[in-house]
Amino acid sequence: MKDPIGFVGLGNMGLGMARNILKAGFPLIGYDVREEPLRAIKEIGGQIGKCPREVSEGARITIVVVLNYSQIEQVVLGEDGLQERVRPGDVIALMSTVSPGQVKELAQKLEGEKVQILDAPISGGKEGAEAGTLSIMVGGEKDAFEGCLPVFQAMGKNIRHLGGLGSGMSMKLVNNLLVAVNGLAVAEAMVLGRKAGLDPQTILEIIPKGAGDSWMFRNRAPQMVSRDFSCRGELDILVKDLTYILEMGQSLKTPLFLSAVAKEVFQIASSKGWGKEDDSAVVKAVEILGGQNQT
Repeated sequence: MKDPIGFVGLGNMGLGMARNILKAGFPLIGYDVREEPLRAIKEIGGQIGKCPREVSEGARITIVVVLNYSQIEQVVLGEDGLQERVRPGDVIALMSTVSPGQVKELAQKLEGEKVQILDAPISGGKEGAEAGTLSIMVGGEKDAFEGCLPVFQAMGKNIRHLGGLGSGMSMKLVNNLLVAVNGLAVAEAMVLGRKAGLDPQTILEIIPKGAGDSWMFRNRAPQMVSRDFSCRGELDILVKDLTYILEMGQSLKTPLFLSAVAKEVFQIASSKGWGKEDDSAVVKAVEILGGQNQT
């Protein structure tokens, strides 16, 4: 029988990921602050922990998919956190996107516990989480990666060990730079085309056949046209990630002009109250700036 896997954070991405771990035949012990996803996991055969500590009591590998570093610190180091029951050799895989420096900081705080930390951020959105086709970018010790690989394979298809601790987060921030800048470019293109009198549906048909095509166009432009901003990738998460991206650029003395502009426009969208909507909602900020309010 496979060993139980711990899972903390059953949100927009985490719930689909946890379901795929269960489908792959791993017992799973889940925890979230909300009751609804806990009920959903229990209904398909998962166990429920009352706190992160109970998760680490029953699992040697624990996946953490929460919003930000503050929440990671709380579930790992806080009262009733994972740290209270970890054993030497346990692995905590951080699959949220934070900064490389924060991952290393957490590892230093846990050094006395002899716990192995992996930074293993994900890309592919809610759709990829549900389908089990996520890209997983992993940093940390190679033996810890190899021990977790069957679990990662239950959640993703493109899985790479990139080197030492922090390298997974660095790659994810490079990826999300492209996600954010490309998402803003898609929004600008859709607004410009509409103001020029083009039929939005025609734009959706033509662009995927030309050099301007991209994953972001195919997966975000239709939502901009339909005005369906139900969350696939939360806009506020991109605001957070762009903050980390700019900090990374500053630390490496690398100018990031487009990232800086994207951060400002996504921040405008968030300030308008659309931060919990899909990141395609950035189009509404572009429309306002262009005098074409379609909200």
